[in-house]
Amino acid sequence: MFSLSKLLFLALVIGVVWFGWRWFNRVGAVERERVREKRRPESAPGPAQSAPRVSAEDMEKCPECGAYVAPHSAVSCGRPGCPYGR
Repeated sequence: MFSLSKLLFLALVIGVVWFGWRWFNRVGAVERERVREKRRPESAPGPAQSAPRVSAEDMEKCPECGAYVAPHSAVSCGRPGCPYGR
């Protein structure tokens, strides 16, 4: 019926399954964290700080010099008729 060797074997099997399950979940959590880090931009600070997201803006051709510039962050090219002079 019940013997000491059977009970020890059952405890061993339960222990192996338990620790195997914990290891499997830990590996999955590490992989999910790795994927989350890859998706995070390189220059983004850690979770304690949050950087504001910068949206893209279309480039426009300067009518004076012909260079393509971002209109909200453009600086004057130095020519007298430059529309981006500040």
